[in-house]
Amino acid sequence: MAITSPGGSKGAAKTDWSALTGKDVVIWPEADDPGLKYAETVAHLLSGVGVRSISIMSTPNNVASGWDAGDALKEDWTEERAAELISASTPHPVEQETDSKKNGGRKTPRQRDALLGSAELAELWHSRERRAFATIPVNGHMEHWRLESTAFKRWLAGRFYKETGGAPGGQQLSDALRVLDVRAVNEGECHEPMIRTGTDNNTLWLDLCDQSWRAVKITAEGWEIVEQPPVKFVRNEIMTVLPDPEGGDMIEGLRAFINVDDDDYILVVSWLVAALWGRGSSFPVICLGGEQGSGKSTASRVLRSLVDPSIVETSAPPRDERDLIVAAGASHVLAFDNVSRIENWFSDAVCRLSTGSGFLTRKLHTDNDASWFQGSRPVIMNGIPSLTDRADLAERSLTVRLKRIDEESRRSEDNWWQDWEEARPRVLGALCDALSGALRRYDEVRLTKMPRMAAFAKLMAAAGPSLGWEEGDFERAYAGNRAKTTETAFEADPVAVAVRDWMVKERTGAAWEGTATELLAELNMTISEDIRRSRFWPAKVNALGNAIDRAAPLLRQKQIHVQKRNTGAARLISIAMAG
Repeated sequence: MAITSPGGSKGAAKTDWSALTGKDVVIWPEADDPGLKYAETVAHLLSGVGVRSISIMSTPNNVASGWDAGDALKEDWTEERAAELISASTPHPVEQETDSKKNGGRKTPRQRDALLGSAELAELWHSRERRAFATIPVNGHMEHWRLESTAFKRWLAGRFYKETGGAPGGQQLSDALRVLDVRAVNEGECHEPMIRTGTDNNTLWLDLCDQSWRAVKITAEGWEIVEQPPVKFVRNEIMTVLPDPEGGDMIEGLRAFINVDDDDYILVVSWLVAALWGRGSSFPVICLGGEQGSGKSTASRVLRSLVDPSIVETSAPPRDERDLIVAAGASHVLAFDNVSRIENWFSDAVCRLSTGSGFLTRKLHTDNDASWFQGSRPVIMNGIPSLTDRADLAERSLTVRLKRIDEESRRSEDNWWQDWEEARPRVLGALCDALSGALRRYDEVRLTKMPRMAAFAKLMAAAGPSLGWEEGDFERAYAGNRAKTTETAFEADPVAVAVRDWMVKERTGAAWEGTATELLAELNMTISEDIRRSRFWPAKVNALGNAIDRAAPLLRQKQIHVQKRNTGAARLISIAMAG
């Protein structure tokens, strides 16, 4: 009897070798390293089906690489010559696996090797961060998963069961995953994993996160749903499905579900367009404010449901930067609910997430290994107090004030969400239309002014006509919002307010220069005792230096310019009023 595996050397683990049970087996490999590796793999698998003996032939000397039995036939080998070569085969031990189990009268193969064989259908690859991924076939489509994900482990266990009839042990699964991780990083290609949105040349992609792994393809000519997208979208267990977008409606369909005035509505829509812009490397932070009963949490859920719906729709702010890195790596949108206070570290971290930056921290349970994230994410925050008191966060934010919903206008929650689910596909379709229009016009847009979030302003100038907006509508709303946000941040900064009052009232506009120590002494004489004792006032000179740096852009809006210079003998601060 002669037998081989279909599909070449990678098909060994997918072949039913049980026809050889109880037989003496000789393996005739090709004359090269892959052939010998294949022979060893087959020998391991044959041990699991109960063959009586195994031997591996040594190929003759002076034959070409890849020479095999087929070449012997072409060279007119006789049976006697072949039998002589077979008789010289090297015996291979028949392994007796202590962890193997009976399955219909035959033993299962060694689990680790069988698991690695089961993964042959997977395309192993890695990201630039050297994280390991696999692209796997599932029910006629391709899926992309992290190797340590539950989904990939489930798929691998399922393949193992289909091929062996058994279940892999926990240790064998862990061993196999470690080997696959090494292969993905060292041997696999490097690709860019995309979460929910992405770009491929001049095409935008939006992952619908359905069971068929379809995506929306958006080009300058329009958009369509694609069954087999060519880009590598990765997912996690908490991501949920976006509806199929429907065309033909305007963005005004969202208006009934967001209780804001006209200018703030323009900013809400602008944030949605930016969050879906797969080419984006920076995103504005949207801060939803309003008194109790204005629907801040509901508005946050509505916005997220149009971009990156999740089982966990909103969450409390993270406890530390490590938690923030985990959240940013798992989702496209971060939504923080009922934020009562913005800690300094959190404000700085959100700014870095907004405009794109790196985060580096130590991995849990290690001394030296690093965990890091590089990139940007759209962020939603809501709360009753002002969330943009710091100037750097204010410059990156859209501060939207929701109106209180009176009892006569309030609807039952079940009916409200039912209405929203009916409207959501049409609103998403209108946003896809806007993205397509932005692709057509983006390269032609020229801004007369370059605000802090210049790429965002350029995007909305390109998308505005497809949203039905008149020229200048977005610019007016954005400029007005930035002015209000900056004023709020100024009033919340005690150092900025103290410097302004001191320059206007005490110095009547006269320029000043001196050290930080001298400036702190001057300011301490002008502020109230309550401010001086508050935790927001810098008690030490070095803290004042940092506070002056944060206050400088706010003071500039008041025509007060702050500069620092080092003379060698002293570090001086210069303050002067324009004009």
